[in-house]
Order: sequence, then C-alpha cells, then structure tokens
Amino acid sequence: MIPNTGEVRRRRVEHARARLADVAEHFSGRPLVLSSTGAVAWATGGLSTPIDRATAQDPLWVVFRDGESTLVTSSVEVERIAGDFPLEELGFDVVAAPWYEGDAHLRRVVELVGEDCASDVAGLGLDAGFEFTRARLGLCGAEHEVMGALARVATDAVEGAVGRWRPGEQSDHVIAAQVVERLEVAGADAVCLIVGGDERLARYRHPIMCDDVPAESLMVVVVARALGLHVALTRLASVDENATRALMEKCEIVNERVREALRVGATWGDAYEALGQGYRDVGQPEAWREHFQGGPIGYAQREFELSPQSQESPWWNEPIAVGSAVAFNPSLAGGAKIEDTYLVGGDSLTCVTRSERWPRLRGDQSGTAVLKAREKRAI
Repeated sequence: MIPNTGEVRRRRVEHARARLADVAEHFSGRPLVLSSTGAVAWATGGLSTPIDRATAQDPLWVVFRDGESTLVTSSVEVERIAGDFPLEELGFDVVAAPWYEGDAHLRRVVELVGEDCASDVAGLGLDAGFEFTRARLGLCGAEHEVMGALARVATDAVEGAVGRWRPGEQSDHVIAAQVVERLEVAGADAVCLIVGGDERLARYRHPIMCDDVPAESLMVVVVARALGLHVALTRLASVDENATRALMEKCEIVNERVREALRVGATWGDAYEALGQGYRDVGQPEAWREHFQGGPIGYAQREFELSPQSQESPWWNEPIAVGSAVAFNPSLAGGAKIEDTYLVGGDSLTCVTRSERWPRLRGDQSGTAVLKAREKRAI
C-alpha cells in the first residue's frame, strides 16, 4: 500500500516548508508563489491531485509568505479539499478562485501578496522555477517511503504484465491495460507508458502501442505517479535469450558507469560525463545522441534532463543532494534499454524498482526465463 497517512503527509509538508523558507531567503524574503503540478505536490505533501492529469499547472496554487502557507484553489474544489484533508493541522489557509472568472488564481494571488514576489508563474515576479526544483531534489524520509511503495507497485505491474505475456497472442494494448489496471487499483497512474516489441522495438526507441501483437520480443516502459511522486522502470523479454544479450551487456556497462558517479559530493555534470564515458567504453561514443538519457526523478518524470555536452546548463555543476532520486535509461539501437529508479543515500545507492525475480544479465538477462518456465509447465 502506498502510504497516504496524515503522519506521512505532515512530515512531507514540514520538510517542504523548511526548504521553502530557504528559497524565500534566497529571494530576500519575498513571498513565493507555486503553481506547477510538481511544485504544488511538493509544497503540500501530495495533497493536490490534478483534475486534468496532463496539465502543467495545478488547480491549486500555494502562496508562501513569512513561513505561512495559503492555498488558492478553484471554487469547485474548496469544499472537497477542506473535507478530505486536515488543512488547519497542516498549516494551510484556503482562498477560493471562482472558476468562471478569467485569471482568477493570478488575481487572488496578487491580492494576497502583490507582484513583488518570486514564482513559477510566467510574468509574475522573479522567476523561481530553478530554485523550487533545486530545493525539492533532496527528498526526505517520508518521500522515500512513498517512492519505495510506489516503486513496488509499479515494478509488480510491469513485471506482472511481462511475465504474463503470451508471444503472438496478446496485443500491445492488452498488455498496456494490464499495467494500468495494477497501478490504478493501488492508487497510482501511468504518466508515461510504452509497450512494443519485435521489429518496432528493434527500430524505434519509443515503440508506442499500435495494436501490434509482439511474437518475439517485448518492452514495457512506465513512469508511474502517486501522491505527486514518480518512479520509472523498463523491462524487456524475448523468446530468444541471445537476441539482445550483447546489447544489454553494453547497456549494463553504461549503467554501471553512471551508478559509480551517483554519489554525494559529485555533481550532476559528473554523472552525465560518466554516462558519456560509458558509451565510449562500449564502442558507441555517439549513441547517447539517439535517445533521452534520463536523470533526476521525483516530482516530475525527470526534474531536468542533461546530456554529456550540457556543460552550460546551471545544473551541470550543481551537487547531487542526499536523498535525490534518479532514473537514467541507457539504450542502444536494436532493442536494448535499461531503466530503474534509485535513491542516493549518504554513502549508498539503493534501487527501489529492482526485484529478485527479474535478473538482468545472469542466466536470463532480459526476462526469457519467464517464458522458458512457462513452456516447461505447459509440457
């Protein structure tokens, strides 16, 4: 079960509020306004669930001023939010923004704190988007608890669907539906879901579902979300255990180079330089250009995403914070990809999406043991 208790939420809110105080100090004590889905989920301990799952801006905004938090939300949602959550205990006041008035959220915010603020709202005060993201990268223990439980749900959903795959019998849409069902039952949703196989997997990095029926190979990719937090993983299976073995071994080398670099005291640039070195080590120095490589995850699918040549990014020299979550996804043309979610500890790196029943490169390196076991049972 994904922990959604008042105690967990309280710890998340208190942690975020302390970090918001640091951000406010950075902006000389100005009020802060948070409107993006990731920032709002962070500041409220996952209190807000967007009505539109694809929206970039939350129906609930947060105003932080002098250590106090005010929620500005659609008039449609005020009663529900007040009924579902102990807002007073969490230290939140609520202001309604009439749904039928244009720019109601913005006008209510300006009434509260004026325009001399720092925000992630385009055109309102100083731009605080970078600082909000940086402040939330170092996740607290309560956030780790949520991500750990979400990771177990997502891993079970993906590995369960791949494990039940019947080559040549199930369409990619059916497999995708199995993943979604497991997530939704547990209170999570898939903000990214890719299911594909065979020639499409070998040809495309994103073999999006098209009602194809994989018969030789299968890849399932998911980014799952619950209570504002995200985890990501990819699993592959093939009826031919040697089909992608060499490519998967190369991906594993790249993945290990990144893992070695993900340590407290290093910078995000160090991690992406290690990724580039990994591709050079396997003789494909330019392969990273062919697909997104992943990065820190948490309150967004990727909090930001760099490449080995992003030295000019403000994130390049930013230290990797204790508690950060990461999901890199090295891949190679031909149908090989590795992706798991890790938590960066003080002196350790913990994979939260790995299960003992799904070995990667020993005996069966891409899930073929699942198919072989089924074949033996059928004999």
